[in-house]
Amino acid sequence: MPVNFLNLAAYRIDTVRESARDYHVYCAVAQPVERCPHCQSGTVVGFGRRERHLKDLPMHGRRVGLYVDARRLMCRGCNRTFYEPLPDLADGREMTCRLVQWIGVQSLKRPFLSVAEDTGVDEKTVRNIFRDYVNKLQAQVRFETPRWMGIDEIHIIQPRCVIADVENNTIVDLLPNRSKATVATYLTQLPGKEQVCYVSIDLWTPYRDAVQAVLPQARIVIDKFHVLRMANDAMERTRKALRQSLSAKQRRVQCTTGSSCSSASVT
Repeated sequence: MPVNFLNLAAYRIDTVRESARDYHVYCAVAQPVERCPHCQSGTVVGFGRRERHLKDLPMHGRRVGLYVDARRLMCRGCNRTFYEPLPDLADGREMTCRLVQWIGVQSLKRPFLSVAEDTGVDEKTVRNIFRDYVNKLQAQVRFETPRWMGIDEIHIIQPRCVIADVENNTIVDLLPNRSKATVATYLTQLPGKEQVCYVSIDLWTPYRDAVQAVLPQARIVIDKFHVLRMANDAMERTRKALRQSLSAKQRRVQCTTGSSCSSASVT
C-alpha cells in the first residue's frame, strides 16, 4: 500500500489495516508544531499524546478511518498546554473537510441512510451536513428575475406553484400552494418584476388573474402542452360519442392489414 495513498500530504501514514468493510489508517501529523498558538514562542516541547479518530472519504468500496497520534505540547514561554492542530479537519466534526463536502454532494441525490452506510457516519450527522450544505448553496446562488417567466405546478403532498425561467430552463422558486393570493404576493415582492415581458401559464385562472394584477406589462402566453392536451381530450370525447351512436354492426370494421382498416367496410 503506497504511503500517500490517501492523498493527504499533511499526514504521515504509519500503518494500514484492512477489513471487509474498512481501512484503518494509523497516522500522525507530518509537520510538527514549532510555535505556541498563544504567545508565539518557539520553546515548545512534547507533553503527551492522544489518539483521535477521524472519518475520511470512502475508498475502493470501503470506509476509511484515520487514527491520528495527536501530540500534546507545552510552551515553556507561557506554561500553557495544547494539542497540535489537525490539518484538513472540518470545523466541529471529527472528519476531514473533503468528506463533509462529499457527503453534502451525495446527499442531494442519494438517501441519507445509504450515504451513512458508505462512510460509517451516523445518519443524523449526514442530515445535519446536508442541511448545512443546502444553506451554503442558497447563500451563494442568486436567481435573476426572468424576462420570460413560466408558472406551473407540481404535486408535493398538495399542488404547489413553480416559478421558472423559460429562457434558461431553470427553476426560480417553489411556492407553498398555487392560490391567487400566494402567487400575487410572490410576484409583488419579486425584485425587478418590471423586467418580465412574457409569462407562460396553463389554464389555471388564479395564475392569469395574479399576473394581470401584478405584471400588467407582461404578455400572457398559454402553454401549448395544455392546449394540445385539451384538443386531444375533446377529440377523444367526440370519437367516443360518435361510436356510441353507431349500431353493433356499424362498429365492426374489417381490417385489410394488421395496421390499417378499410373505411369501405363501415356501412
